[in-house]
Amino acid sequence: MKPMFRVFSFTVLTSTLLFSSCVKDLYDPEVIAEKNPDAEIPVGFKFTTIKNVNLTVNVDDQYNGQYFYKVEVYNQNPLSVNNNMKLLTAGVAKGNSPFVEEIVVPLQDSILYIKQIDPLQREIVKVVDISSVTTAVCDFSNNTITTKSVFSSVVTSRAIPSPSEKATAYPLPDNRITLGSGAITLAANTKYYLPYGFTNNQITFEGGRNNIELYVEGSTTFSNTFSLTDGCKIIVLPKGKVVANAGLNWYGNDVVVAIHEGGSFNINSDASFGKNNKVINDGSIVTKNLIMDNNAKVINNGTFTTPNIQVTNNSVLENNNVFVVNELKGNSNTKLVNNGDLKATSISLTNTFTIDNNHHIEVSYLYFNYNGTLNNNCFVVCDDLRIGGGTINSASGSLLACKDFWGQNSTFTLRGNAIFSIGDVAAYNLAISNALTGSVFENSVVVNGVSENGLRPLFYVKSGSMTGGEKTLSLKGSLDAAITPSYNANLLKVESESVKLSKEPQTAIAETACNGSGATEDPGTGTPTNPSFPIKVETGNAYTFAMEDNWPALGDYDMNDFVFTIDNISYTKDNKNKPLKMSFDITPIAAGATNRLALGIQFDKVSSSNLSSVGSTDGIGVKESGQDKANIILFPNVYSTFGLSSPSITNTNASKTKYTSKTYNYEVLFNNSISESDINISNLNFYLIVGQNKDLNRKEIHLAGYKPTSKVKSDPLDYTDYNNMVWGLLIPTADFKYPFESVKIQDAYPNFLNWAKSGGANNSNWYLSPQSGKVYN
Repeated sequence: MKPMFRVFSFTVLTSTLLFSSCVKDLYDPEVIAEKNPDAEIPVGFKFTTIKNVNLTVNVDDQYNGQYFYKVEVYNQNPLSVNNNMKLLTAGVAKGNSPFVEEIVVPLQDSILYIKQIDPLQREIVKVVDISSVTTAVCDFSNNTITTKSVFSSVVTSRAIPSPSEKATAYPLPDNRITLGSGAITLAANTKYYLPYGFTNNQITFEGGRNNIELYVEGSTTFSNTFSLTDGCKIIVLPKGKVVANAGLNWYGNDVVVAIHEGGSFNINSDASFGKNNKVINDGSIVTKNLIMDNNAKVINNGTFTTPNIQVTNNSVLENNNVFVVNELKGNSNTKLVNNGDLKATSISLTNTFTIDNNHHIEVSYLYFNYNGTLNNNCFVVCDDLRIGGGTINSASGSLLACKDFWGQNSTFTLRGNAIFSIGDVAAYNLAISNALTGSVFENSVVVNGVSENGLRPLFYVKSGSMTGGEKTLSLKGSLDAAITPSYNANLLKVESESVKLSKEPQTAIAETACNGSGATEDPGTGTPTNPSFPIKVETGNAYTFAMEDNWPALGDYDMNDFVFTIDNISYTKDNKNKPLKMSFDITPIAAGATNRLALGIQFDKVSSSNLSSVGSTDGIGVKESGQDKANIILFPNVYSTFGLSSPSITNTNASKTKYTSKTYNYEVLFNNSISESDINISNLNFYLIVGQNKDLNRKEIHLAGYKPTSKVKSDPLDYTDYNNMVWGLLIPTADFKYPFESVKIQDAYPNFLNWAKSGGANNSNWYLSPQSGKVYN
């Protein structure tokens, strides 16, 4: 019985390898490592750097099986600009015939990107989390967006909240003093009335006189500064007109200014009010610079025009009709409620504010920061949108659009068929801001989609440049993300398998009163077609095999006795996803040994009779007869690939001549139907032949867990030793830097031992961190 753990002595190994370090790679079965309980390697660990995932892809078949959809699987987002993107596999599928394949990926990979190409050549990408699974399903059909026209009437007739208060709440009282055109100083605790047809420009408000109420149906102009103290009211009745040409100070508590429909109030100087003061406008009000402070409130039910307004300290601005402002500033727990049309050149809000928008906001520059919240239930469009710490909630059927964007530490939650678009806003004739350029996601911007009634929201970047830091834009929930400009894959972090990525919107969103022109579906080519068969699948998979030749002795364990890469793996497939042909390139890199070596490959799941033919560069590859499984001798003599006539240590010592080998291409044809998983990298059993390759009981060296060919008669012990060490490694990159001659792999790669001792759980990308000065570059 084998012990629970085998152990490999990295410390004791130094002394046991002194002889083999002097005499390179001589076969000595007595050189076996001693036990070392401080370096435990779990039994059964095969030193594998890859994992297999069984993937099923269900396409969104809109043609009832009439046409094939193409499916492509990538390691990174194929719609982005990404030099590290690799095609892992591809094939075709229909609604009743999903794409099913076994995918091989590096252990540390946690995400697959699945692209569906429909018969109109439109592309959609979804992600699948494979961080802790061996079986995964990607379903493009489970969240099809239904037509939006049904929803349009709901949005168009959306109820706008009623005004919280109207000027009609302040009618003309009975107990009043009627004024004429004569001069008068208003007394405290008294109600006055200026009738229609009278003009009086000699009315005086003196400070310190409380509870004065003035009802104006005629016309009055205040030429001198006047003050409204506690409880004072100015009520402009229908047809009434009030003009203030001098300073206006509403410093009292509970002051009310109310303008009835048909009335007007013009303030031609700066004004400020606070202390629970209130302005209710059902008519027309025009002001200069206006400051709202300390629980002040403006309720606009008519037309309000001002160049600048500042809202601060728990004040509320409520617009229920038309509000036009050049610059609107707000801070400190303020609130903007818009139930009408609000147009501004600049809106700048900070320090815990809330915008509740139930109708239309058009602004050149919208900026908010520090814990602000925008609840958008209808239409917000701006030229530039800058958000530095905020929460944006968009209701179903709403639109948030800007031409240029800058954001950080903010979360956008889009519901139903809400649209958040960045790019072209020319249709809205906004004044140009010039504050921002492009789309910049500085840090921690989250766009989260929430499906409602079968409708999915759209995040649409139409134009401009997209930039940002590492994974600074996160896409979550049930969301369609159409991003037209090119962008770097590192910008996006897709956190949900329900996110759909595309270049253009894949489903139309009908125009409504709240979403501008909606969204237009990508028409694709306009005519559905099938792919041309057979299809060629050119993968981006690339691997390095690093092998020792001294089995069953460890030798110097530098893993450089033969190093080669395999890449450009491609398959030619029929319409059932069955490979008809396979091709791949092999490039010899190094041969740090003096034994005669040959390289072979066994297709572990393909019988010898099912291997039809082998084609290769210079005819070097030959199908080997007398084998139960399909075998090819790839290099009868590995040294000849470097132009050497006899075994010699090659390309493992930086001070010696470097020999370059050419790349050899192999093309393999099969007789009968096989699957791609039968011939993926997990089932390609590469091996070294030490000595003569035609011996009846020849010496082969395989990776751990792989069986020898029919030409080996002795027990290979699974190609691991008593300490569970191996003689070959598969590295999932073509850029592996192998150790210098006689430098042990664990010395060249400090994380190698941690990885092995953890059974592959830790430091799975150990091969990306070599020790400087110990690897051949």
